[in-house]
Amino acid sequence: MSLFKNLGKTVKTVRIPAHTVDLPGYHRMPEFIRDYIDHLASKNFSKATMRRYVYDFDSFFSFVAAASGQDVRAIDITQEAFLEIDGAGIAAYAEYLALTKGNAPSVINRKLSALQSLFRHLIDIGVLSENPVAKINRPKQAKRDPVYLTKREWDELIQLLPSNIEMNPREAAHYERDRVRDVTLFQLLGYSGMRLSEMTQLTWNDLDFHEGTIRVIGKGNKERVIPLAQPARIALRKYAAHYQLSMRGTEAVFEKQGKPLSPRAVQHILKRHTDRLRPVLPFLERKNITPHKLRHTFATRLATGGVDVLTIQQLLGHESVATTQVYAHIGDQEKKRAIELFDGER
Repeated sequence: MSLFKNLGKTVKTVRIPAHTVDLPGYHRMPEFIRDYIDHLASKNFSKATMRRYVYDFDSFFSFVAAASGQDVRAIDITQEAFLEIDGAGIAAYAEYLALTKGNAPSVINRKLSALQSLFRHLIDIGVLSENPVAKINRPKQAKRDPVYLTKREWDELIQLLPSNIEMNPREAAHYERDRVRDVTLFQLLGYSGMRLSEMTQLTWNDLDFHEGTIRVIGKGNKERVIPLAQPARIALRKYAAHYQLSMRGTEAVFEKQGKPLSPRAVQHILKRHTDRLRPVLPFLERKNITPHKLRHTFATRLATGGVDVLTIQQLLGHESVATTQVYAHIGDQEKKRAIELFDGER
């Protein structure tokens, strides 16, 4: 019985231990998948994207082992065997993700998309004629407006952020060292709309204080230049002066012990502060603020300020304007609410 040809007929509802695989898991992948990851690298795909693909492929091979009842090592799978999979096998995988693993629709769609991209590559190189993922019914995702901070909420957050409120003496003493850096992180994310990965890669040479611009290397190694808002410019100058930084060269703008601050470290910093300020800023109870939510905040403030969608798309570095369109929708809602405030003054 072929391992892949019969996946749709042999699926078993088996729970497997959850685990994570980072990019080094590449070495456990079959040769044809390593070739595909190499292909992505040659196209300047980000490490985060490739890491996610490796993770998602590993998830699929875990399903293969669970469904077949065999001890399957991904590295031993040949391209010929893999190409025998059909739509029934993919549908069984989607069902497994939903019912056995309890994955959300967004996660299921992401994992199916990883496979679809791989099959598309195999078609491109001439070893496959049809994509078995293409005709699979995807789970529907509820459309939700992005979570963002209103101007009032942002102002309140930035006002309280430098304070020691809700800190014990030990925490306050520790914060004394990192206060200026942490405030600058919030300011730059909120006033630039950069992705977290873009900000952590930022060097001093990417900042032009004379012209008031930031050079950003985004997804696919694409470069864009965005204005450096005055509050962010002031915060960066204060940050550099406080820590006696040269403000020039290829050193990362945000470092710790001589190494660029990692995205995970920035996420932890934001979470630590929003957690401590939650008791005094009630909106933080319903708005879980992350670096990406601050990106939403930046875009939404542009939209409510009347900036057109194409300009917002360029500033955010979106590939498609369709991705940016949601902010125009939010902008229209906010403008409508602003006008409605006058209705009660009659």
